[in-house]
Amino acid sequence: MSDVMPVSKAGPFRPQTQQVVDALNTAFPGLYAGVCKASDLPSEAEGEHDDDLEEDGLLSDFVFLSDGWAVRVDYDPEDPDLCLGLSAGSTKAPAEGLEVDLDDGEEIPDGVLKDVTDFIDEQRQASAKH
Repeated sequence: MSDVMPVSKAGPFRPQTQQVVDALNTAFPGLYAGVCKASDLPSEAEGEHDDDLEEDGLLSDFVFLSDGWAVRVDYDPEDPDLCLGLSAGSTKAPAEGLEVDLDDGEEIPDGVLKDVTDFIDEQRQASAKH
């Protein structure tokens, strides 16, 4: 992750993005690096797996941890208050990520947030052993 990304540590963020920020801050104290909107990402930072963000018509926020992990929060462009899903993974390695689809999207269930933080925690521990 480079310093050229327009990352914001202070909101206001969309409510669901704030839920992710709060969950990551609780699970990984001191590692929260900030939030970046997909539309603000520099084009060269959009790897091959992110080129389809605009084509999908998704509005997305990326919540970054300072150790290279991130959670993508996808919103419905027709109704930006609805969160469609979450994706978690490493920005440094093309490892398997976690994707969660949300049905109603007005609020992210605590169980989903726990699944995301547990996944990142397990993956961080696994990569630390290598």
